[in-house]
Amino acid sequence: MNPERVRERIEELFALAPDPRGGATRLAYSPEEARAMRLVAGWLEEAGLHARLDRFGNLWGLPATAGWFVTSGSHVDTVPNGGRLDGALGTVLAVEAAGELGGRFGVLVCAGEEAPRFGAGTLGSRQLAGRLGEAGLARMRDAGGISALAAREEFLDLLPDIPRLEEPDPLSRVAAHLEVHVEQRRGLREEGASVGIVTAVAGPARYRLRFTGESGHSGEARMHERRDALCAAAEVILLTESLARKAAATVATVGTVAAEPGSITAVPGRVELGLDVRGADLGEREELVRLLLERGREVCARRGVGFTHRCLSRSEPVALDEGVVELAERVARAEGIPARRCISYAGHDAQHLAGCLPTALLFAASSNGVSHAPGEEMEKGDLEDACRMAAALLQALESEYGGEK
Repeated sequence: MNPERVRERIEELFALAPDPRGGATRLAYSPEEARAMRLVAGWLEEAGLHARLDRFGNLWGLPATAGWFVTSGSHVDTVPNGGRLDGALGTVLAVEAAGELGGRFGVLVCAGEEAPRFGAGTLGSRQLAGRLGEAGLARMRDAGGISALAAREEFLDLLPDIPRLEEPDPLSRVAAHLEVHVEQRRGLREEGASVGIVTAVAGPARYRLRFTGESGHSGEARMHERRDALCAAAEVILLTESLARKAAATVATVGTVAAEPGSITAVPGRVELGLDVRGADLGEREELVRLLLERGREVCARRGVGFTHRCLSRSEPVALDEGVVELAERVARAEGIPARRCISYAGHDAQHLAGCLPTALLFAASSNGVSHAPGEEMEKGDLEDACRMAAALLQALESEYGGEK
């Protein structure tokens, strides 16, 4: 696999929908994502594969051989003003590897992986794996009120030139799958590794926390009489950080704060926080949430502030197949590629496909830890290692799991 050609094709994807802020914007089921799918479909045909689009919007590169095959791939949509590597790296590596290896190697590029447009991601892979139906898509709306279901149909209509995949269950022919993704934090290179072998994908639990105090004049309300909802919320935010710092496999973030009445001259009487807790260990995650809510109530009782919470969504962590993980470790050792086990705290298409077939998820080391932003980057040597690792692991997956399904 030629790393320079991989880099060139990543840049070609990046240039399709430039954002004025310096990144690229190709939202889920958008015309920009459709343009990227069309570009990749052309690459698939050049590689000797048959480009096909399934009813969920996922793009397949089917080998000429009949029967089972091994796939790899990622996605081509981005967050607003996203970087050049997220999704694109794994997609280009998949195309290049399948073209070079030939035989029973194909490509699967999943649609709508990023969450910002509809408030939920991995749309194509979840539909493919039977984890998301049309009713669920119809309930998801973007900022303009368009449902994910309607957007999917518009997306498919934009790609009439790509033949449709007629198979009702294309995954039934896939023997194994590999997703390569750029690392989304700083860690691998600090530990001397260029490749991360993911053992589990954390499950998120999201909550809305509500604090109800009493608003008042910022000058006239006496300090000892105040029931300041924002001060109570601030204590809970810091408590969230403190609990998460002590956890082994859980992270927690308060990502949104809404305070009312929202005036510099008024004591905040009502606050809502958006809480995201992600854990690879379900028991640890649930214990962190329990402690946070228990101590949050104590904080609010002490301050005379009402406290309620509502769970918005929750998913369980996904453990990837230990046999696949060990196979990846053997391949890394044989290739002389420094690798280590790690956990993914971000969601990926691989976590849903893992419930259907043997699936590997690899991280390629980031040079700076930047993710979902224009500054995403990786070193030349790490890209070369990712290319070698992907090609070698695909062959190992074919050898280990290939056969009539």
